[in-house]
Amino acid sequence: MKVMLLWILCFPVLLYGQTENNEKRASQGVQGQLNEVEAQLNKEEQEDDYLPEEPPVPKTIAQRAKDANGLLEQRAEREVTSSDNPFVLTPHRPNYFLPFTFNPRPNESAFLGDKADDEDLDKVEFKFQLSFKFPVAYNIVGKNTSLWFAYTQQSYWQAYNGAISAPFRDTNYEPEVFIVTQPNVSLFDVKPSYISYGFDHQSNGQSDTLSRSWNRLYVDIMFEHGDTVYSIKPWYRIPESEEEDENPNIEKYLGYGEFRVFHVIDDYSIDMMLRNNLRSSENKGAIELGFTFPLWGKSRGYIQYFNGYGQSLLGYDKSSQTLGVGIMLTNWF
Repeated sequence: MKVMLLWILCFPVLLYGQTENNEKRASQGVQGQLNEVEAQLNKEEQEDDYLPEEPPVPKTIAQRAKDANGLLEQRAEREVTSSDNPFVLTPHRPNYFLPFTFNPRPNESAFLGDKADDEDLDKVEFKFQLSFKFPVAYNIVGKNTSLWFAYTQQSYWQAYNGAISAPFRDTNYEPEVFIVTQPNVSLFDVKPSYISYGFDHQSNGQSDTLSRSWNRLYVDIMFEHGDTVYSIKPWYRIPESEEEDENPNIEKYLGYGEFRVFHVIDDYSIDMMLRNNLRSSENKGAIELGFTFPLWGKSRGYIQYFNGYGQSLLGYDKSSQTLGVGIMLTNWF
């Protein structure tokens, strides 16, 4: 009887304790679930922080030039960067491949007597130009002067003419040495950005009657206005003796200098070269037009038109007209 009475008195206490323990366990379970959810959310936020950022939209030529205070300044900065890298060649003139260059009258001088009468040169050939330079010394004549060596090669390849073993119709080799300065003078309120003084040798590497070569001293004055760069490049041909002169009248066809204009519109560029012998009688000259446009990635399409004399040395005294389509590797700017 006493035991039963004791059980009756203690049962509510035991029941309350059991209920309290259940509530604690339930509360701990809910709290654990909340902690797991919070941990999962934190993990997802951290993963979001490590997601790669979307690549920036590439800037156009005009935008990059504006950031660098002009096309010439942009080129100068890139040349300094590339010249400091021993594994990089600094571009000099444009580098391009024009696998489809139409020439209605290709010069056959180099092949006279070496092919059958019924084997003609193709009117479509592969033209390409490779050009690079590297600095020899900096600050050689005061500050902001540098000495450079450059090499340019331009080839005309009958790549699709299997009948005569796809020869190179002509190749011009052009090494040069020049000093670049940044003058602090102006003429008629126009301040040139860069002036180059150089020696240029150009030849076609042939011998005997097919050999062509000449040496020049030149001054290249470059200045810009907005998105346009101008270049005035007069030259003086170094005289040779009559016995050694392989092209005594080359100035009659190539003149005494050339004028270039380069202009950018967003991510497109237009360039023009003009030459003229400045003679009232037997006036001769040449014009070259180029247009580049974006393709994919860093690739750029290139269309080139030439009309006049002196496109290549072998036929400097023969007028030619060509239209080429291909890829521009590096441009003037």
